Amino acid sequence: MAMDADLVIIGAGSGGYEAGLYAYRRGLKTVLVELSPETVGGNCLNKGCIPSKYMRYGAHLIERFGIMERWGIEAQKPSINYEALKRGRDNVVVSIRENFKKFAGQINLPIIYGRGVIRDKNTVYIEGADEIIKTKFILLSTGSKPSPAGNLIPDGRYILDTDQIWDIEQLPKTILIVGGGAVGVEFAYIFRAYGAEVTLVEVKRRILPVDDIPEDSARYLGRKLKSLGVDIRTKTTVESWEKTPSGVRVLLSDGEQLEADFILLAAGRTPNTEAIGLEEVGVETDARGFVRVDEFSRTTVDNIYACGDITSPLMLAHKSMYEGKIAVNHMMGDESWKRDERIIPKIIYSAFEVASVGLTEDEAEDEGYEVKVGVTSFVPNPKAMDDGENEGFVRIVADEETGKILGCHIVGPMAGELIHQAVHMIRADLDVEFASKAMYSHPSLSEALGQSASEIFYGPISWTKT
Repeated sequence: MAMDADLVIIGAGSGGYEAGLYAYRRGLKTVLVELSPETVGGNCLNKGCIPSKYMRYGAHLIERFGIMERWGIEAQKPSINYEALKRGRDNVVVSIRENFKKFAGQINLPIIYGRGVIRDKNTVYIEGADEIIKTKFILLSTGSKPSPAGNLIPDGRYILDTDQIWDIEQLPKTILIVGGGAVGVEFAYIFRAYGAEVTLVEVKRRILPVDDIPEDSARYLGRKLKSLGVDIRTKTTVESWEKTPSGVRVLLSDGEQLEADFILLAAGRTPNTEAIGLEEVGVETDARGFVRVDEFSRTTVDNIYACGDITSPLMLAHKSMYEGKIAVNHMMGDESWKRDERIIPKIIYSAFEVASVGLTEDEAEDEGYEVKVGVTSFVPNPKAMDDGENEGFVRIVADEETGKILGCHIVGPMAGELIHQAVHMIRADLDVEFASKAMYSHPSLSEALGQSASEIFYGPISWTKT
């Protein structure tokens, strides 16, 4: 069976689905291709950011429960019902997924289930559905899968990856997490709050070991996790491991031996770019398997585009949505919207929210800027004090000569929401004068952004720094 379309999107995850809606709004006859009805929404919805944020909110509630007496609320220590937790978490996932499919049906945006393979630059074959689609454009949005780490191969029982972790039947009493990046520190906080003894190992010298997260942010989060009882070991790897009657026995590279219910691998993900016809049609990938794209999300084949996890190691759902819409916009003949990873916010949800956008101080100096930095602590912020969450800071990095905002880095309450003010200012090429003269409601956490900008534009005005 054959059909015609303007655009075929292979992968109905965050980027593919959002691009499909955008293409529909722009008048393109669009077809989504997805492996199965259970995978619509992709990794973020089904096995990533949505279920993990649900559990992270529960962890945050448990932590808040411990300080309720500050507000005159007397309560006993909470008990944990893992079945109820799983049920609530899965209900959210299924509800979002079913709403996705229902809305696509209402607007006549077809989703065909099967494996999409490119036959040529204008033809997609759907394995499983046995359908062929002739199309003007193709958008690849096939996502990623967890990566193994050395001799640690996921088996679903003794070694779990971040897709398999959702299938556990009970909360662990002890857990070893391998990888101190965004996912590792999130699960470390979750499982510690839910009562597990957690050891987190990271091969590099610090947690969150990426250039676009400032070392101060990583250090601040590390101190908090340690205060909650997470055993963090940097410059450490798993030397060997063996099964035990209750789980695993692990020898670490620092000579320490420990036992755990299982090992959780949080050591990164690999792009899904194999066996979908890329080589045959001439779509180039780099040595790590990422699809080469230009500023319009266009691959090396002029009518084939790509978005999301398969375009770079910055694997974020909102990055995928952003790139997908840029691709559709370019298909429509508009070259005014271009990819810029510098304005994509990076947000980690752990014992604190850690958010960054733009350049760090070190990156800005490496690019030749004379840098000025404004830092405001949440410690004296009235709203943060009222909420009992007055930890963390806002750091703005600016060009000393022009006042242009180059980056913003926030650790603390609602950092993932606050960072968007800086995202929009950086995208609009605004400066610290603009930010310092903007109005912020009082009391609010947002005041800290204005204060940080004012530190640069007028001089220091806040009395407590991090």
